[in-house]
Amino acid sequence: MNMNIRRTLISHLAALGLLALASQPLMAQATHTSQDWAQSPGAFTEGNSLRDFQTRFQSALLKLKGNPELEQPLKLSATVTAESRTGVRRLRIRNFQILSDGDRRTAEFELGAGSWPSVVGALGSAVAGDFLTQSAIKGIPIDELEVIFTSRPGAAQSQSTGARVVYPQNLEYTAFLVSSASDEELEELRQTVERVSPVLNLVSRSQEISHGELFYTQTPAQREQKTLAGLREFLEDKHAATQGAVPPEGRSTPRQRHDGRPPLRAHIKVEGGTGIRHIRTDNRNFQVIHDYPRYLAGNNLGPVPEEHILGTMITCLTHIYEIEASRKQIALDTLELDVEGTLTTRLGNTDHPPTYKDLRYAVRIGSPETKETIEELQKAVESICPIYNMLKNSQPIKGTVIRGPYTDEKERESTKTAAAQ
Repeated sequence: MNMNIRRTLISHLAALGLLALASQPLMAQATHTSQDWAQSPGAFTEGNSLRDFQTRFQSALLKLKGNPELEQPLKLSATVTAESRTGVRRLRIRNFQILSDGDRRTAEFELGAGSWPSVVGALGSAVAGDFLTQSAIKGIPIDELEVIFTSRPGAAQSQSTGARVVYPQNLEYTAFLVSSASDEELEELRQTVERVSPVLNLVSRSQEISHGELFYTQTPAQREQKTLAGLREFLEDKHAATQGAVPPEGRSTPRQRHDGRPPLRAHIKVEGGTGIRHIRTDNRNFQVIHDYPRYLAGNNLGPVPEEHILGTMITCLTHIYEIEASRKQIALDTLELDVEGTLTTRLGNTDHPPTYKDLRYAVRIGSPETKETIEELQKAVESICPIYNMLKNSQPIKGTVIRGPYTDEKERESTKTAAAQ
């Protein structure tokens, strides 16, 4: 695919509403320190502080207190579709869409962050959101809040298959807080967040996730003469990339790698006045936002991390289906995954904070291969899928609070301190 065709493809995706994430120029790491022209001038944002949102958030939580609806379970769901010729993983959560994609050298199109950076971003956003919730409950004022969430992937044994799986581990976050609260209050706030956070507990405790339900449709072995290229052809390109083929526009500049396992970093900045969490992940600086629902003083402009983290699991599963199908040269014509999970109580329940239960997923595959071949493919995918196994297993999450606004220097200092410990 030459550059003109690629630009045409991207413009078509944007017109269809599929280009949900914007890529900034290549940077060493995700950061909010650079100012772009679209950001509000300082004078415009004066008087629209995080404390203003905290006041509305606290009022919403108090209004909800004792409401019997808060004790009702909350069902969460998400869907991922492998988009035909591009193989792009399109995640749909309610009315929101987020793209996940990979490197051009693996026959993908770099239109969105991968599953690993996305799960770290969701974890960081959850930390930020839970700090906001618990500070509102405790009456702790916060003027600024940013979270850096990091991970260095490592190998672990899958609880279900015993296979060696590499996925995000060494999970750590640093919360940068501007607050008049005492150090003791902020430390107690951190401990409360880690004790009650649904998302952090999802990762720090092993989860029961059953074998995915398979819906198989056999498609014709020979395509009609006038059929457009689709997922089958994308997988052929992906297999060719493993054999040394490169994109027609030329080999891209190699990015720094660490044994194939790059460190992960997400930068979450909480917007004053709205509580919106701006999440930047990946060294290409992709961005997505999380927002509260209206009943929690938000504007419902993005998903919440409680549902996004489930979406990252099936986004990762979808990608591994693509990788394994291309490696085994198994033809797929359609690939779509659904995930469902339940929170024991609704978000905003401060008396009985929610936890996850009943996690399950389903996969819908159209293929000219036999059903037995697809069933074997599914077993192989589940045995090595990083995020699927990450959630089934358990691992600790280490948190630190630093008083004062975020700066690169403070982050470097906190990283040195953590390494020394």
